[in-house]
Amino acid sequence: MDLTFLFFIAVVGVAAWLFVSYNKLRQLAEHVKRRQANIAASVKKRHDIAQKLADIASAYGDHEKLTHFTVIEGETGMADAAAAAASASRVIGHVQSLANRFPDLKASGAYQQLMHQLEQIENTILERREAYNEAAQTYNSSRSSLPHLFYASAIGFSEAPYFGVDDDGMEQMAVFKTDDGALLRDGLNRVATRAGAATQLAAARAGQAAAQAGERMKAIQAERAAAQRDESVDAETIDDNSAGESARS
Repeated sequence: MDLTFLFFIAVVGVAAWLFVSYNKLRQLAEHVKRRQANIAASVKKRHDIAQKLADIASAYGDHEKLTHFTVIEGETGMADAAAAAASASRVIGHVQSLANRFPDLKASGAYQQLMHQLEQIENTILERREAYNEAAQTYNSSRSSLPHLFYASAIGFSEAPYFGVDDDGMEQMAVFKTDDGALLRDGLNRVATRAGAATQLAAARAGQAAAQAGERMKAIQAERAAAQRDESVDAETIDDNSAGESARS
């Protein structure tokens, strides 16, 4: 079997194996991203509650501490969510400090309702953060295992960070991104180009082999025709010699 054809089969096999492995890692990565998006949505809700708390507390003083508030609109990415979380935590702390100084604020129904919603959303964030860390651990374990260890980084699957707490007790927002297949698409394009070149080379060699076989066949046919002519000439010579001997007799 032609070595070029074997090479082509090997390239196709490797590409198929890479495609299946890529899909597995991509599914795990997308699961991590969904968990991350859930956290960002909850952080935005917490931010909205903090904004409402700032609105009802603004009548009690410390306006300068409540007005510098990060506004979030539309889709919330993790970078925006991190800024919103820090901003919301700062404002919530100021509002709670005001509530301790002003019993009327602390006793108001609006304040208590918002604080109840805040407690619920913070519990939700905690649950979703734990779910994210579990998804990240599953993804990272698969990414660092064989055979993914050899190619995960090369095709754009970075390690997923974990949510944690820094030295000051502040939550660290994990930002996880992949290249969404750009490196893989480039690699497959290169493989396809090489496979196409190999196919063209194989076709050219096959054409050359066919042409050479045709030339050999023509040469064989020419040799056979020449041999037949020689045999015919020899037969005629023998006949002539026989006729001559008969005449002399």
